[in-house]
Amino acid sequence: MITPYRGKFHIEEFKKVVSTEFAFNDLVYIDANGYLTPAVDGALIKPVGNIQQVIATTDSDYASATKVAVLVGDTDAEYLCDVGTGTAAQTDVGEYIDIDDAQDVDVSASTYDVLFVTGLVSTSKIIAKICVKGGAVA
Repeated sequence: MITPYRGKFHIEEFKKVVSTEFAFNDLVYIDANGYLTPAVDGALIKPVGNIQQVIATTDSDYASATKVAVLVGDTDAEYLCDVGTGTAAQTDVGEYIDIDDAQDVDVSASTYDVLFVTGLVSTSKIIAKICVKGGAVA
């Protein structure tokens, strides 16, 4: 999981993309069409926060672009992140990393620089901030 850890957070509402499942606390971003979407690896994204509800195929509004609550952190907010790819080490602190998906990070990649590592908890957990401007510099 990529969960709020410390700092200031508040709730904002965004229209969700239609016909897409979300797990509670998924890291989410706004897609090119302006809809909330689960964060994915391999895209130049800036996550906006964590969705605060489950969206399932059985929901009555699954195929509708209804508004949902998202927990958004300020620029200094930190997130506790599970490492999905790679092994976290103290040398990761101060480095930019990518995500694996809406719930895990990849400490062995920095193509898109989605997160900035601020602390090490264990080889499988780090503390990070969402980058103010995502995307690698060419």
